[in-house]
Amino acid sequence: MVPFWYLSLVIWREWTVSGEIADVKLRLHGPQPNPYFYAPQRPTELIGIAIAPELAQNALGISNEDCAGQIVEWQNDNFDNALHLANRGAQVDAIAEAMARPVLDMTTDVVNGNIDLAVAMIRRMRGTASLRAIRERIGLSERQFRTGFKKRVGVSAKAYSRIVRANAVIAQADQTKIPDWAALSYQYGFFDQAHMINDLRSLTGRSPALLNIERKAE
Repeated sequence: MVPFWYLSLVIWREWTVSGEIADVKLRLHGPQPNPYFYAPQRPTELIGIAIAPELAQNALGISNEDCAGQIVEWQNDNFDNALHLANRGAQVDAIAEAMARPVLDMTTDVVNGNIDLAVAMIRRMRGTASLRAIRERIGLSERQFRTGFKKRVGVSAKAYSRIVRANAVIAQADQTKIPDWAALSYQYGFFDQAHMINDLRSLTGRSPALLNIERKAE
Protein backbone atom coordinates (compact mmCIF):
# COMPACT_ATOMS: atom_id res chain seq x y z
CA MET A 1 0.00 0.00 0.00
CA VAL A 2 1.35 3.41 -0.92
CA PRO A 3 1.45 6.26 1.62
CA PHE A 4 -1.69 8.40 2.00
CA TRP A 5 -2.76 11.17 4.34
CA TYR A 6 -6.42 10.76 5.29
CA LEU A 7 -8.12 8.61 7.85
CA SER A 8 -10.86 6.15 7.04
CA LEU A 9 -13.66 4.39 8.86
CA VAL A 10 -13.57 0.79 7.71
CA ILE A 11 -15.79 -2.20 8.32
CA TRP A 12 -13.79 -5.43 8.22
CA ARG A 13 -16.06 -8.23 7.07
CA GLU A 14 -14.36 -11.60 7.31
CA TRP A 15 -15.66 -14.69 5.51
CA THR A 16 -15.24 -18.40 5.99
CA VAL A 17 -14.01 -20.57 3.13
CA SER A 18 -17.59 -21.77 2.69
CA GLY A 19 -18.80 -18.22 2.03
CA GLU A 20 -20.40 -17.38 5.38
CA ILE A 21 -19.77 -14.21 7.37
CA ALA A 22 -17.34 -15.02 10.18
CA ASP A 23 -16.87 -11.64 11.83
CA VAL A 24 -17.68 -7.95 11.37
CA LYS A 25 -15.79 -5.12 13.06
CA LEU A 26 -15.57 -1.35 12.73
CA ARG A 27 -12.04 0.03 12.73
CA LEU A 28 -10.42 3.41 12.34
CA HIS A 29 -7.55 3.48 9.85
CA GLY A 30 -5.27 6.43 10.48
CA PRO A 31 -3.19 8.10 7.76
CA GLN A 32 -0.27 5.97 6.63
CA PRO A 33 2.85 8.07 6.09
CA ASN A 34 4.89 5.00 5.09
CA PRO A 35 4.28 2.17 2.61
CA TYR A 36 3.10 -1.13 4.08
CA PHE A 37 1.93 -4.60 3.09
CA TYR A 38 -1.66 -5.73 3.50
CA ALA A 39 -2.08 -9.52 3.73
CA PRO A 40 -5.13 -10.71 5.73
CA GLN A 41 -5.01 -14.22 7.15
CA ARG A 42 -8.53 -15.11 6.00
CA PRO A 43 -10.82 -13.82 3.22
CA THR A 44 -11.51 -10.24 4.28
CA GLU A 45 -13.60 -7.51 2.72
CA LEU A 46 -12.76 -3.92 3.65
CA ILE A 47 -15.68 -1.51 3.27
CA GLY A 48 -14.67 2.01 4.12
CA ILE A 49 -15.09 5.72 3.66
CA ALA A 50 -12.17 8.14 3.50
CA ILE A 51 -12.53 11.40 5.39
CA ALA A 52 -10.93 14.59 4.10
CA PRO A 53 -8.04 15.42 6.47
CA GLU A 54 -9.34 18.91 7.21
CA LEU A 55 -12.64 17.43 8.46
CA ALA A 56 -11.34 14.58 10.61
CA GLN A 57 -11.36 16.47 13.90
CA ASN A 58 -14.91 17.70 13.38
CA ALA A 59 -16.29 14.39 12.18
CA LEU A 60 -14.65 12.00 14.64
CA GLY A 61 -13.00 14.13 17.30
CA ILE A 62 -9.53 12.86 16.45
CA SER A 63 -6.73 14.51 14.54
CA ASN A 64 -4.92 12.95 11.60
CA GLU A 65 -1.59 13.32 13.33
CA ASP A 66 -2.77 11.56 16.51
CA CYS A 67 -3.83 8.40 14.67
CA ALA A 68 -1.18 8.30 11.94
CA GLY A 69 0.12 4.80 11.25
CA GLN A 70 -2.55 3.12 13.40
CA ILE A 71 -5.49 0.78 12.84
CA VAL A 72 -7.68 0.63 15.95
CA GLU A 73 -11.04 -0.74 17.00
CA TRP A 74 -13.68 2.00 16.84
CA GLN A 75 -17.03 2.23 18.62
CA ASN A 76 -19.68 4.79 17.79
CA ASP A 77 -23.44 4.30 17.95
CA ASN A 78 -23.84 6.37 14.78
CA PHE A 79 -22.51 3.44 12.76
CA ASP A 80 -24.67 0.67 14.24
CA ASN A 81 -26.87 0.59 11.15
CA ALA A 82 -23.85 0.06 8.89
CA LEU A 83 -22.64 -2.79 11.09
CA HIS A 84 -26.13 -4.31 11.09
CA LEU A 85 -26.22 -4.23 7.29
CA ALA A 86 -22.76 -5.77 7.09
CA ASN A 87 -23.77 -8.62 9.41
CA ARG A 88 -26.82 -9.29 7.25
CA GLY A 89 -24.67 -9.63 4.14
CA ALA A 90 -25.78 -6.38 2.50
CA GLN A 91 -24.06 -5.07 -0.61
CA VAL A 92 -21.03 -2.83 -0.27
CA ASP A 93 -22.76 0.30 -1.65
CA ALA A 94 -25.53 0.12 0.94
CA ILE A 95 -23.06 -0.33 3.79
CA ALA A 96 -20.84 2.52 2.60
CA GLU A 97 -23.85 4.81 2.31
CA ALA A 98 -24.90 3.95 5.87
CA MET A 99 -21.40 4.80 7.04
CA ALA A 100 -21.23 8.06 5.11
CA ARG A 101 -24.56 9.50 6.22
CA PRO A 102 -23.64 10.17 9.88
CA VAL A 103 -20.23 11.52 8.84
CA LEU A 104 -21.89 13.95 6.44
CA ASP A 105 -24.28 15.04 9.21
CA MET A 106 -21.33 15.69 11.52
CA THR A 107 -19.37 17.70 8.95
CA THR A 108 -22.20 19.74 7.42
CA ASP A 109 -21.31 23.42 7.31
CA VAL A 110 -18.06 22.84 9.17
CA VAL A 111 -15.46 24.98 7.45
CA ASN A 112 -12.22 26.36 8.79
CA GLY A 113 -11.95 29.23 6.35
CA ASN A 114 -9.00 29.67 4.09
CA ILE A 115 -7.03 26.60 5.14
CA ASP A 116 -9.86 24.26 4.11
CA LEU A 117 -9.97 26.02 0.75
CA ALA A 118 -6.23 25.49 0.36
CA VAL A 119 -6.53 21.77 1.14
CA ALA A 120 -9.37 21.40 -1.36
CA MET A 121 -7.34 23.21 -4.03
CA ILE A 122 -4.37 20.89 -3.52
CA ARG A 123 -6.61 17.85 -3.95
CA ARG A 124 -8.41 19.33 -6.96
CA MET A 125 -5.07 19.99 -8.66
CA ARG A 126 -3.80 16.54 -7.63
CA GLY A 127 -0.82 17.97 -5.81
CA THR A 128 0.51 19.96 -8.78
CA ALA A 129 -0.51 23.48 -7.72
CA SER A 130 2.04 26.03 -6.60
CA LEU A 131 1.78 26.41 -2.82
CA ARG A 132 2.83 30.02 -3.13
CA ALA A 133 0.01 30.66 -5.59
CA ILE A 134 -2.47 28.96 -3.26
CA ARG A 135 -1.24 30.95 -0.28
CA GLU A 136 -1.58 34.21 -2.20
CA ARG A 137 -5.01 33.16 -3.46
CA ILE A 138 -6.35 32.62 0.07
CA GLY A 139 -4.65 35.73 1.43
CA LEU A 140 -2.43 34.35 4.19
CA SER A 141 1.16 35.14 5.03
CA GLU A 142 3.71 32.35 4.63
CA ARG A 143 3.88 31.86 8.40
CA GLN A 144 0.06 31.83 8.83
CA PHE A 145 -0.28 29.35 5.98
CA ARG A 146 2.45 27.03 7.23
CA THR A 147 1.24 27.03 10.84
CA GLY A 148 -2.47 26.84 10.00
CA PHE A 149 -2.07 24.01 7.51
CA LYS A 150 -0.01 21.83 9.83
CA LYS A 151 -2.46 22.37 12.68
CA ARG A 152 -5.51 21.62 10.54
CA VAL A 153 -4.23 18.67 8.49
CA GLY A 154 -1.41 17.21 10.56
CA VAL A 155 1.35 17.50 7.96
CA SER A 156 2.87 20.39 6.07
CA ALA A 157 1.31 21.60 2.84
CA LYS A 158 4.42 20.43 0.97
CA ALA A 159 4.21 16.91 2.40
CA TYR A 160 0.48 16.70 1.72
CA SER A 161 0.91 17.88 -1.88
CA ARG A 162 3.68 15.35 -2.41
CA ILE A 163 1.55 12.43 -1.21
CA VAL A 164 -1.49 13.57 -3.20
CA ARG A 165 0.60 13.88 -6.38
CA ALA A 166 2.24 10.49 -5.90
CA ASN A 167 -1.13 8.79 -5.46
CA ALA A 168 -2.47 10.55 -8.56
CA VAL A 169 0.45 9.32 -10.67
CA ILE A 170 0.10 5.77 -9.37
CA ALA A 171 -3.68 5.73 -9.90
CA GLN A 172 -3.31 6.93 -13.49
CA ALA A 173 -0.57 4.41 -14.19
CA ASP A 174 -2.88 1.66 -12.89
CA GLN A 175 -5.34 2.46 -15.69
CA THR A 176 -2.91 1.80 -18.57
CA LYS A 177 -1.30 -1.41 -19.74
CA ILE A 178 2.12 0.19 -20.26
CA PRO A 179 2.41 3.57 -18.50
CA ASP A 180 4.22 6.38 -20.29
CA TRP A 181 6.37 7.52 -17.39
CA ALA A 182 7.90 10.45 -19.25
CA ALA A 183 4.45 11.80 -20.10
CA LEU A 184 3.26 11.30 -16.52
CA SER A 185 6.27 13.13 -15.12
CA TYR A 186 5.47 16.09 -17.39
CA GLN A 187 1.74 15.99 -16.66
CA TYR A 188 2.27 16.07 -12.90
CA GLY A 189 4.85 18.83 -12.89
CA PHE A 190 8.06 16.99 -12.04
CA PHE A 191 11.33 18.49 -13.28
CA ASP A 192 11.92 15.37 -15.35
CA GLN A 193 11.34 11.62 -15.30
CA ALA A 194 14.29 11.03 -12.97
CA HIS A 195 12.78 13.46 -10.46
CA MET A 196 9.51 11.54 -10.51
CA ILE A 197 11.25 8.17 -10.13
CA ASN A 198 13.31 9.38 -7.17
CA ASP A 199 10.31 10.99 -5.48
CA LEU A 200 8.10 7.90 -5.77
CA ARG A 201 10.94 5.63 -4.71
CA SER A 202 11.53 7.68 -1.57
CA LEU A 203 7.80 7.54 -0.72
CA THR A 204 7.09 3.91 -1.56
CA GLY A 205 10.43 2.10 -1.53
CA ARG A 206 9.86 1.08 -5.15
CA SER A 207 10.51 2.61 -8.54
CA PRO A 208 7.30 3.55 -10.39
CA ALA A 209 7.79 0.68 -12.85
CA LEU A 210 8.31 -1.96 -10.14
CA LEU A 211 5.43 -0.59 -8.08
CA ASN A 212 3.18 -0.74 -11.15
CA ILE A 213 4.15 -4.36 -11.81
CA GLU A 214 3.39 -5.33 -8.21
CA ARG A 215 0.04 -3.55 -8.20
CA LYS A 216 -1.02 -5.18 -11.47
CA ALA A 217 -0.01 -8.59 -10.10
CA GLU A 218 -2.28 -7.99 -7.11
